[in-house]
Amino acid sequence: MLYKPQGCTACGGSGYAGRVAITEILEVTEDIQKLILARADTGAIERSAMAAGMRSMNQDGIRKALAGLTTVEEVLRVTQNL
Repeated sequence: MLYKPQGCTACGGSGYAGRVAITEILEVTEDIQKLILARADTGAIERSAMAAGMRSMNQDGIRKALAGLTTVEEVLRVTQNL
């Protein structure tokens, strides 16, 4: 189930109260370290990190939207230029 913000006086009509972080954390594994030292392009580093289980900001946001912590619209708004 996906939620949509309703808005109220407590949230100033925005439908959001508080904050939830949408994160992308790169764990510098031995493989990632080798790529960095070899001056690999960002695409190669990202592919290696994703293969090792890293989630992108967009993926983390969608998981949080599905958990009811935010909305898909908000995830798209904050990740659209990444």
